[in-house]
Amino acid sequence: MQHLLTNLSNTISKGLIIDLIKDELEIKEDGSPCKKVILKSKRKQIFAFSLDTNLANRCKMFPFFNQSTQLINKVNDGIVFYLNDGKIFVLLIELKSNKLGDYKKQLQAGKNFVYLLLSTLNNSFSSNYTVEEENIKCLVFSLRKTIKKQGTKRANIIYEKIDGLNIKELQCNDTHFLEKFL
Repeated sequence: MQHLLTNLSNTISKGLIIDLIKDELEIKEDGSPCKKVILKSKRKQIFAFSLDTNLANRCKMFPFFNQSTQLINKVNDGIVFYLNDGKIFVLLIELKSNKLGDYKKQLQAGKNFVYLLLSTLNNSFSSNYTVEEENIKCLVFSLRKTIKKQGTKRANIIYEKIDGLNIKELQCNDTHFLEKFL
């Protein structure tokens, strides 16, 4: 299963990769009031990237789609692959301000992309990577005041099932332990 991280690293464009630096992943969105979220982890079996990194080149990421089709370019602020006990976990991350907008469509697009990516890896590297649907977690970090601030304690998160997605809304511009999202 460790080969998954190597294969992801060889497949995803280097400019999109989010490096684990000093046990921290920094998921950020430039120009947004929800500037960043830091995910801490002592584990090294992590691979993270963002398809939302370079908006000027976003249409180049899916050049085979008609760019005038509404919502065709929805992408996530962060996608994190995490290996734990032989299982693949995926965190789809969205950073929002006070308005959530089309966040569910963005998260669904991310989930679809994860399945496409794994199928592509399986085809390219003759592998058999699978991720259970319940292991795809959707995290929406926002500035909305209705959210009860959750500290950085390692208590596991309870997700709400919305439209087939496991979603949790959390406070933005904060630090969280990655393992609590599994």
